[in-house]
Amino acid sequence: MTRESSRVPFEDVPINRHLALRLVSRSDTEAIVEMDVKSELLQEYGVVHGGILAVLADTAAVYVLHPALSAAQTMTSIEFKVNFLAAARPGGDVLRAHANLIRRGRRIALCEVRLLQAETEILRGLFTYLISEP
Repeated sequence: MTRESSRVPFEDVPINRHLALRLVSRSDTEAIVEMDVKSELLQEYGVVHGGILAVLADTAAVYVLHPALSAAQTMTSIEFKVNFLAAARPGGDVLRAHANLIRRGRRIALCEVRLLQAETEILRGLFTYLISEP
């Protein structure tokens, strides 16, 4: 992510626009991002593709950290692990990713994400980011 892109509002980021992601709330320790389930996001068995769920979870974690970066800082994912706990289904409620900051050091940050559809937990993940300065 370039410094120029850090100034782009959430809704103007191309992937966020493409998937119609919505930033519901954020603070320095948590963020909530949601999206509707569309038929274009389904895989062969009629449930939301796991890669799409990972994008939603990663985006929520990014927005805990990204808005608080200085103009000189950038960040990039260096690792994530997700567990799929249930299928996200069409015709159900929106998908909502709740990201919480676990730890932010000078260079490394770790967030946990719970992705829900209504009250059903769909995914739980850990996301690690490298924060850099030129």
